[in-house]
Amino acid sequence: VEPDCATVAGAGGMSSYKTTLVMDRFCLPDPAAYPELSANVSSTELSSWAMYAEESMSSIASAWPVLLGAFFVSVMMGYLYLLMLRHCAETLIYIAMLGVIVGSIGLGIYLWLNAGTLGAQIAASTNTNPKVLGPMSEKEEVATKIAACVVALCMACCMHKSVEVGAACIEVACETIFEMPSLLLLPILKAVCKGLLLLVLVIGFLELYSSAPIKTPADGTAPRLEQDLSGWEAILFYLFVSFWIVVFVNALYQFIVAYGVAEYYYTPYDHDNEKDVGCCALWDGVYFGMVTHGGSLAMGSFLIATLTFIQMILKAARDASAENQVVACILCLINLCVGCCKEFVEFVNRNAYIDIAITSNNFCSAAAEAVGMIVSMGGAMAILNGATWVFMLFGMLLSGLAAAAFTYMVVTQGTFAEQNSQFEVINPSAPTAIGGMIGVIVSASFMHVFDMTSDTLLYCYGYDLKTGSHSSHAPAALKELVHTTKDN
Repeated sequence: VEPDCATVAGAGGMSSYKTTLVMDRFCLPDPAAYPELSANVSSTELSSWAMYAEESMSSIASAWPVLLGAFFVSVMMGYLYLLMLRHCAETLIYIAMLGVIVGSIGLGIYLWLNAGTLGAQIAASTNTNPKVLGPMSEKEEVATKIAACVVALCMACCMHKSVEVGAACIEVACETIFEMPSLLLLPILKAVCKGLLLLVLVIGFLELYSSAPIKTPADGTAPRLEQDLSGWEAILFYLFVSFWIVVFVNALYQFIVAYGVAEYYYTPYDHDNEKDVGCCALWDGVYFGMVTHGGSLAMGSFLIATLTFIQMILKAARDASAENQVVACILCLINLCVGCCKEFVEFVNRNAYIDIAITSNNFCSAAAEAVGMIVSMGGAMAILNGATWVFMLFGMLLSGLAAAAFTYMVVTQGTFAEQNSQFEVINPSAPTAIGGMIGVIVSASFMHVFDMTSDTLLYCYGYDLKTGSHSSHAPAALKELVHTTKDN
């Protein structure tokens, strides 16, 4: 019970009642003491999703200065995180692994000690019906999780050499990014360009949708747009082409990074043991990606867009046939198979774009070369992709939490918390969620550059080994990673 939401004194013969604070906004009758009264009050317009959505939209619009600030906070966090990876990647990965293992074991011990009673405690505090498991079944489940954590700890100890080598490669990738200032600007340019592209595509969709004839229903309700069959076909075609364009932009972005990093890799070290790369490498990548290899990038993008739309159609068909469990199960299995194919094609496409940047092959030849490279260097790719995945996940979480915390602290103070203010935020949870999403999206742009850089460096060294080329310009960490995995 909050101090401002304590027992309410009755007036005019009304009995006093105990209240509780809900969502930092409403003082409602305590559901533990007055369940019926609390249910009656909560069943009014307070439970309306329409009202909640309207308040959320108005809060987001009022908090636009804070959300703009959250964008800049996310950008600074992205640069800070890359700087940390450049100097202490190995320390960060061990801290992350230790934190996950210790946290999981601590949670498991807590659940073990409260086995059989935790479900009832949660149900009592939320006024819901408990779903109680037997103490032994809960303990068996917790014991399984603790055993999994112990196994993960043993694997971390046994694979410490691979972790060290992978972390060294991560530091090399970050060093490459900082050696090419244009790579540092690329995430911001990507965010701006994709934002403008999505704005244009959304406006086009609204224009297309509003081109349908307006009809007035016979029941006298308000006129509305009514799409015919040709209208829905045009909308579906527009959505497919729009998604294809977005995927093509992502492919072009990957090719630009691969082209710039490949040029950095093949630049020999000078007398100061540094690489002098021109400032126009990325702009050359834009030119060659659009003019010379636009068809190859469009082909790879088309495959991804087609598989994604097949997944969406299968999901819609599965939802429509939910009553027929056999058909729904078959469609679900087909959807999983299509999803696996999509994941494989995406992984091959990334490496195919790197091969195109190095060799100027067409898409089909580059994809075949990429599959062969994946097979020959599978161990090194697995270690490097595992390390980059961990760092990408923690980077996006860190940036998202920082942006969300910044947004919440600002919108709950000052002019944003004042009533009748121009920037009054009625519901702080909505801007906080949007701020966190902005942090994750901006951080993802940084992490994608980092991920593509590490993959390109490894692929370049693998190509040197395959062709027997002179690889003295390859970083020592990459050589150690590849030869360590081959020796094992």
